[in-house]
Amino acid sequence: MTSGAPSTSPEVPGSGLACSAWARLQNLDPVGTAGSYRGFLLIEWPLPWPRDLSEDESLATVLEAARSFGMRLQGLVPATESGPRRAIAYRWPPAGGARFQRSELVVDPGELVAAAVAVLHQAPLRDEIVDVLVCTHGRRDRCCGSLGTALFQELTADPGLLGQGVRVWRTSHTGGHRFAPTAIVLPEGTAWAFCDTAALADIVQQKGALEDLLPRYRGCSGMATPALQALERAVLAELGWPLFTMTRYGVELGGGRTELVVEGPAGERVVWQGFVRVARTIPVPDCGQAIEFAAKTEPQLVVEGLRSRRG
Repeated sequence: MTSGAPSTSPEVPGSGLACSAWARLQNLDPVGTAGSYRGFLLIEWPLPWPRDLSEDESLATVLEAARSFGMRLQGLVPATESGPRRAIAYRWPPAGGARFQRSELVVDPGELVAAAVAVLHQAPLRDEIVDVLVCTHGRRDRCCGSLGTALFQELTADPGLLGQGVRVWRTSHTGGHRFAPTAIVLPEGTAWAFCDTAALADIVQQKGALEDLLPRYRGCSGMATPALQALERAVLAELGWPLFTMTRYGVELGGGRTELVVEGPAGERVVWQGFVRVARTIPVPDCGQAIEFAAKTEPQLVVEGLRSRRG
């Protein structure tokens, strides 16, 4: 994994163990950690944010609406201090798809909460906008606060780096802070670990070899389970970037046997199967705490016996 030079020490200066440095030293595989959602609700919401955006009482109705649709609420640092604000909804097609479908409203700040609920009922747009969300939520995790903010600054220092029609946002906690810097790329809904500018340029533009990027792939949030996310990565290694333009959906069949259906643009249907198992389980420290106090563990998923057939 070559996502920048790994830290020579897993310590946060003066503060204990850094979770992202620990993950790198342990070669922690991020696949299966993207989270599974029917959609994302993004709202330009000013700082400071609490440790969890759900703790902001002003967003109670927005959070309730997002949960009723099975969507994850993400805060975005506003692009301007006093200008119009965006509420953006991304939805995964109910029957499976290639990408999330986007709706968007732009309103005055005082209308934002109502707009965040209303956008859930808007018809999807058909433009080619890409939203890149970089987690910089320092109150949730210091690795995201430092490494994520540095990555965001590098990305915005060169507006043409990621290409035309790409918006880069500082976002609230995305999960997986042990993999900082982390990013979510929409409309694909793919989540990535140990990000840097060169990797994100290739990811957004879907170009270049995947060898360096596959170990950073956490999965697509449109896949319903961690096992499906792991199987999808194995299929991505076989098919390359075109997979992200294909409709896909899957199911766990039991006993670790997992199935992913991939439909090509001409309607061709290929069924991929593999056995997904936990290869090892690793303790993960809370950022700043010694490893012996770790309350969480990270299962490492592997896919075996990958095969395909025409559906």
